[in-house]
Amino acid sequence: MPTFEVFGRRKADDPLEHVGAVHAADPQTALLLVRETHFRHNEGVDYAVVPADQLFRLDDPSLLERRVDMDYRLQAGYSGFREKRQAAREAAEQRGRSHLRERPVPGGRAGKVQA
Repeated sequence: MPTFEVFGRRKADDPLEHVGAVHAADPQTALLLVRETHFRHNEGVDYAVVPADQLFRLDDPSLLERRVDMDYRLQAGYSGFREKRQAAREAAEQRGRSHLRERPVPGGRAGKVQA
């Protein structure tokens, strides 16, 4: 018997949220089952069912991994900053980008850089 994923909203302006699943022979039967099992006490104002085999899932979970360190967006990302900066400099040197380490001297003449 097919499985149907159930989505519902508590108020008219709420987004649809996943609330469960039911097993039914067809979508109409699934809607009847959902009304009796998930919404019989007026828990929501709207609901929908989707066949579980019609959901598209991410096949490769590695796509959720971040290739770039974005810890700076979190407060914890600012701990160990010296080590992260050193690792970034070493990575730049390995890629032949050590010139990025040089930076202009504040108040210095144009063209003068500090390593």
